[in-house]
Amino acid sequence: MGTRRITAGLIFAALALCGTLAARSLGAGGPVSAYPTAGTVDASPMTQISFRGAGPAELGRVEVTGSVTGRHTGRLEAHSDGDGASFFPDRPFRAREAVAVRAARPLIGSRRGRVTFRVATLPGDRTVSHDEAARAAGSGGAGAAASGPSKFHSVSGFRPPSIDVLTRRSGRARGDIFLAPKSGQRAAMIVDDSGKLVWYHPAPPNYRIYDFRRQRYGGHNDLTWIEYRDCRLPECGIGRIYDRAYRKVASVRAGNGYAADFHDFTISPQSTAYMIISQPVQADLRSVGGPSNGWMFDSIVQEIDVPTGAVRFEWHALDHIPLTRSGLRYSHDTFDPYHVNSVDQESDGNLLISARNTDAVFEIDRASGRVLWQLGGNGSSYRMGRGASFIAQHDARRQRNGEITIFDNGLGAGLGDRPARGIVLELKGGKAYLRHALQRAKPVYANSQGNVQGLPTGGYFVGWGGHTPYFSEFDGSGRMVYDAQFAGTQGNSYRAFRFAWHGRPSHAPAVAAAAASGGRVKVWVSWNGATEVASWQLFAGPHRSSLQPVKTVARRGFETSISFAPAKRYVQVRALDAQGHLLGASGVTSVTGGG
Repeated sequence: MGTRRITAGLIFAALALCGTLAARSLGAGGPVSAYPTAGTVDASPMTQISFRGAGPAELGRVEVTGSVTGRHTGRLEAHSDGDGASFFPDRPFRAREAVAVRAARPLIGSRRGRVTFRVATLPGDRTVSHDEAARAAGSGGAGAAASGPSKFHSVSGFRPPSIDVLTRRSGRARGDIFLAPKSGQRAAMIVDDSGKLVWYHPAPPNYRIYDFRRQRYGGHNDLTWIEYRDCRLPECGIGRIYDRAYRKVASVRAGNGYAADFHDFTISPQSTAYMIISQPVQADLRSVGGPSNGWMFDSIVQEIDVPTGAVRFEWHALDHIPLTRSGLRYSHDTFDPYHVNSVDQESDGNLLISARNTDAVFEIDRASGRVLWQLGGNGSSYRMGRGASFIAQHDARRQRNGEITIFDNGLGAGLGDRPARGIVLELKGGKAYLRHALQRAKPVYANSQGNVQGLPTGGYFVGWGGHTPYFSEFDGSGRMVYDAQFAGTQGNSYRAFRFAWHGRPSHAPAVAAAAASGGRVKVWVSWNGATEVASWQLFAGPHRSSLQPVKTVARRGFETSISFAPAKRYVQVRALDAQGHLLGASGVTSVTGGG
């Protein structure tokens, strides 16, 4: 992994205002990106210093000095792709001190060969709550789970909500629906096109699950999500990656002592992970009617090297977006001027970032962190065409054809009050044009959350966010072709997606059997996450070693029940695909309640 010890020492320099160079211009021997970037005003006291564009050998002697803490020793560890490294100091920095960094290669934003940043004052034991986290939890609190027995005989502890499909028209995409219910039992959940359960994964105690979807990692289609609870430790926000056999591939946490929030866990084309941090810091808030030393949330974006956990990139909204761009003004609560809720890596490597409380989307140069342009809000770089403006938005994504999809919430505290919609925008000639407005016939109001997913068909899948129970699909012309909801409207999901998914569990099918009246036996069988099972073949016998085939029945939903006579003491069930090939077999199970 290329680890070596370094003795650090340099002369402290004044804060640098960084110049900008495109990330793609970095060639051999050229400037290297350094994070925290030059001029950062609120780096973590536990920050590592990350470099992109050169490995440890090319960086040469790395020198780090704090204006208060002095020279820092540490270790330099290579990133997994060999094109970067992170310096991990042996001890933390001091709040409000300036830190200067130097390497053998020139650093982007440096002055006199040094990149300089300042360290934040963090809240310590001060309790600071993030409003939307509480709203997103729905009723019942962070650790709540639905009470009562499992809905199924063959598996314990599963209490998924039911799904009602309201509309199914031709033109919809193929695939299953990915949800993360936040009311009742928190979980990651896949249902098929008819609303029947395919896979269910309850959240750990005191955690909730967000942003559950299929993403490409390491050349494979995997399942990803965030497990989150409202606290300030790195283990309070954990990104999970599971393979198609439902085995854990990786767990990802934010770096530099931060806790990732629940908004976004995006895997890049390079199989790195983007995470968002809502970090309380002290700042001068006089420009928005606050004190000179008030508390606010800075929105921080990190790119994490998954195999090593090192930070490849870090961006702070406070360094690059004036507080006056916010649609909010200071109150006595912790000020939340930005509220970044999505990050999307574009084809050129730059980042598209949605900042809800500015009513705007920003494109960020990943080498320097500079804002290249702003879409919407106060100070938009683009003229907003008719119907193109949005309010308190979520989930800005660049589509393959260059258009941008956004979930326009339409309302928020002090920000607006109109129905939610998905929008598709085209940027052309300095103007943003509305190409599609995706809305349900009956208006939906969503004060938070929501998403728009571009589909391979050219259509769009919309999760309506807030406390709304709906998720819908629209074709390429904007016509609704699919609509569903959590049954009884008692449920909601932060985001909703449709993906083709093929799961082959590494665990065996689950089976339960009990004696029934009339000398019969009733058997229940399920295989959580298996997508290829067409039928179940039942075996039974008086001894474990003398099982004989009894009958074969078609799979019926998540759990299939099978009844047979005369009664036998032991049963086993085998899963068959549509061609009758064996996929897997349950263990041999004794019949309860009789012989």
